[in-house]
Amino acid sequence: NFIMRYGWPGLVAFGLILSASSLSFADEGAEGAKGSKSATTKRTDPKGITGISPFMELIAKGSASYVARDYATAVTTFQEAIQKAPSRALGHYMLGQAFLADKKPAEADGAWQTALRYAEKDPVLRAKTLFVIADLREQQQRWDDALTAWKAYADYVASEANAKGYPGTPTDRARVVEKRKELETKYAKVKERIAQREQDAAAKAK
Repeated sequence: NFIMRYGWPGLVAFGLILSASSLSFADEGAEGAKGSKSATTKRTDPKGITGISPFMELIAKGSASYVARDYATAVTTFQEAIQKAPSRALGHYMLGQAFLADKKPAEADGAWQTALRYAEKDPVLRAKTLFVIADLREQQQRWDDALTAWKAYADYVASEANAKGYPGTPTDRARVVEKRKELETKYAKVKERIAQREQDAAAKAK
């Protein structure tokens, strides 16, 4: 069961990685339709106008490796895609997904920060990148940073009509984060009391 194995973050990441690539394929397909009325076979075009670009071919190849759980190959393939189009945010976003699946959160974070820099004119992908960064902060148990990241996502989705985000999610996640912060604080106090009792017992035993 996918959800039992990876949890809701894994399910979200899987959905986001597929939707991000499908959106870009749709964009290139629309451009291809404008340039050719009778395209019946797959054609390549460096500019992605009359056919699929080498960049998107690599994105598709990397996505297939990701779904097959061959994360190392996915990372390498997405890096090749980035070399083809360094300023396209999608490559960096997908690379971050592959890094995270390969248990390299620091590298994933770096890739997503780069994606943000290039996604200024792509509201959908920018929203997705803000989402996965907020989710990563939760996985890292950086609670205050997670709250800040979810707020950044919420603010962007509220201000950008074309972001196609999930305005209710940040509120729900903020509640969960606040609860975890509360439990963590309580647990820390319990640990302090236990440590103090152990110190007192050791002192009496002398």
